[in-house]
Amino acid sequence: MSSADNSIKTSGAFEGGRRFRLGDFTVLDLRGTWREMGRQYGALASADLRAMYQRAIEDRLLASWRDREAVDEIANGFHANYPYRLREILTGLSETSGLDIGQHLLLNAVEVVVADDLWRSAADGGVQSHCSGIAVWGEYSSGSLIYGRNYDYFSWFRELGEYLTVTVYHPCDGSLAMATIGYPGCVYLTTGMNERGIFIALNNGEPSGGALQYHNRVPAIAELFMFLLDSPDLDQLESFFQATRSNFAYVIGTADNQSSRCFEWPVFDVKRRLSIRRPGLMVATNHFTEPSWGLPHPDDKKFFLTRTRRQNLLNLAEHFKGSIDLPRMKKIMDTHVEDLGATSDNTVYQVIAEPSTMTLSLKVPELTDWTDIPMGDFFAG
Repeated sequence: MSSADNSIKTSGAFEGGRRFRLGDFTVLDLRGTWREMGRQYGALASADLRAMYQRAIEDRLLASWRDREAVDEIANGFHANYPYRLREILTGLSETSGLDIGQHLLLNAVEVVVADDLWRSAADGGVQSHCSGIAVWGEYSSGSLIYGRNYDYFSWFRELGEYLTVTVYHPCDGSLAMATIGYPGCVYLTTGMNERGIFIALNNGEPSGGALQYHNRVPAIAELFMFLLDSPDLDQLESFFQATRSNFAYVIGTADNQSSRCFEWPVFDVKRRLSIRRPGLMVATNHFTEPSWGLPHPDDKKFFLTRTRRQNLLNLAEHFKGSIDLPRMKKIMDTHVEDLGATSDNTVYQVIAEPSTMTLSLKVPELTDWTDIPMGDFFAG
């Protein structure tokens, strides 16, 4: 495991965009129109994009999982209802990366393609955890709000951890600057922050919301990208949730520097959790906990240990109540399920957000140490 290095090193520039390295992580700083930012992305990350395509698409999906026609069908279907601005990023990527647009659509959909296998693996006793989040503020925090999240998927995604990228978009159309955390070539948002310190983290919500999917809707993970571009505060963000129908069931954690809100977002409705028994604490795993749904508790073993992980995080928050700062949150996120935490062998990367300082901390378990990234510097620069 490499040690953290928070010094910012410039490692490339192209048409107004810049590439930086902080320890083991890449930060791309993109500026201009959506096509221009896509071109900058493709040129600055060309080596990572081509390596990702080889390792994730050629070596994994096409070699042992699916035939090319089936993978293309999923990728094209995922892209079919994409917002135009995100389409432009993908087009720009294909102009400078060395991959053609078809290859970029496959790379963009890599996590979507393997999703069906995730549910089959869980049913067969395989993958048993799928994203956890905890936000503390008020009486639970030692100072400012801290939000920690585990991003869980197939353990082989840890092989791709060396390519994990923070991509910062500075659109010239008047939208807010925002950043996504994820794999290069994936133009959507599962974890991100904007220049106002609004943070979003997505968890799967299938244990409560069901497995129904709509293929004629904008993918929710693309919608979340757009939400951050247009949300200066949590009230505005909440209005977007209330006005938008998801294509799949999710549990979405959000935060600013004052508080956290959780939205339970199946395909047929959305509800903000209002049953706050612990002011200053929000824990999200994969099932709905808002009582007004009237839902039974999901089967813990079948659904990724969602109840166990939630209870473990609640217990840790109570144990450390009033003393949770960034170092303490890192220790909480490093605690495995077996040790009464929420992290597992399927935690492929971790993110901690501190909106008051505009800091993101990243880690790939067993590959990197925690690295603090001063997002305020990139948003302001």
